[in-house]
Amino acid sequence: MSVSPNFFTACLLGLYVWDYLDGREAGGYARKYQPFPLPPPNQARYSASDVSIIVPTVDWDDDLARNLGTWITTRPREVIFVTVRNLAHKLQSTLESAPGLWEVMRTSQTEIKVVTVEQANKRSQLCRGINEAEGKIVALVDDDAQFTTVQVLTELLAPFQNDDVGIVGGPIGSYVPEDRQNSSAITPWEVAALRIRSRRAPGMKAFFVADQSTNFTVSGLTMLLRAEIVKDPYFQHLFTHDMWNGIRQNTGDDGFITRYVLFQHLLPHRDKSLVQPKQWRLGMQLTPEAEVLTSLMTDNRFAHQSRRWYRSGLRLRLTCLLYEPGYYAMKATAPYMTRKMAGGMVNPILTIIRALLWCHLWYTKPWLALILILYVLYKWFTSLLSFYRQFPYCGSKIWAAMIADNLYLISDWYSWATLPRETWSNRATVGKAVENVL
Repeated sequence: MSVSPNFFTACLLGLYVWDYLDGREAGGYARKYQPFPLPPPNQARYSASDVSIIVPTVDWDDDLARNLGTWITTRPREVIFVTVRNLAHKLQSTLESAPGLWEVMRTSQTEIKVVTVEQANKRSQLCRGINEAEGKIVALVDDDAQFTTVQVLTELLAPFQNDDVGIVGGPIGSYVPEDRQNSSAITPWEVAALRIRSRRAPGMKAFFVADQSTNFTVSGLTMLLRAEIVKDPYFQHLFTHDMWNGIRQNTGDDGFITRYVLFQHLLPHRDKSLVQPKQWRLGMQLTPEAEVLTSLMTDNRFAHQSRRWYRSGLRLRLTCLLYEPGYYAMKATAPYMTRKMAGGMVNPILTIIRALLWCHLWYTKPWLALILILYVLYKWFTSLLSFYRQFPYCGSKIWAAMIADNLYLISDWYSWATLPRETWSNRATVGKAVENVL
């Protein structure tokens, strides 16, 4: 029995109609987002002095002291750096030699600690810092994070007014120094990074409104958690013994933590936890005052970092949908997040199907193919124009943003092909240490 050519045309048009309706739905959710209200100071359950900032670091850059200065201005209880033993003295010297830093510390009364582990492993470093922390709230912060206002912690603490909120995230932006905000200085790698990060932001609002989840992970750049959750030996055992293909995981810490907090009540061995069983919720405080910036890599290290992100994302989706908590259990807690994850899994197949349907349409109905391609290009052009207006200094290298938009054509397949690999790619001196740990 032959299939009518109109069937294939309808399939291709149906895919684009689905994309349109899906985008409309996400946009509608995003417009409904409301941030958590700030409580009056005398009614706030937590203040910045209840927060312990944990910073795992190995290869820090020259901006570390500046970043630390932005954290201290929010007046946290303490900042705990966790590094390897043979770098502790170098880190201490870096902090002590930073101009003006100690004056800021005296004003804020924030305590700075440096503790060590034997081998470089981000998860082990985080647990070391967590166990040293004295605050009721733990902030896990990357060493390249830059707080944009003195209100960052105050804003991110607001969701904890609700007893069932266990983890909180905020908006993530990109830090581009003024001397690089011109078309001759900025590199294509930076433009690609800006494009990828700018496309993620609207989804955070949509996911949270839809089912109080997030687009798969709370960013590890800065996340706040109740100390009771991450100090639990049950959590720390799972966190540091997370295996993939027989290899202990070093990266993907933010994905693991997000998955654990949202779905730990569904784990079959939950009775081993010392914390009272509870279905924790996520809080997303997406306000300008809560924004945290991250530095951009100016060279091909960004490509290595992106490969690691895509691979970690695939592992997270596979784990959530097939293992813990599993598709149906996950859907009962976060249906929108589950649908989006499942959709991401079939994207490589849909990409091939879409390409074949395009070839068929060009062959059978070239006039319709022309109309459809003009529509697709128009949508892409308007998106790129919006990006250019936000970052005008990227204009001469807009082609890098265009490549970033189409990375999925290879990233999905690359992630599957390299799924067993485990690297902390953008950390130059970590490689050997990680091999020793594993």
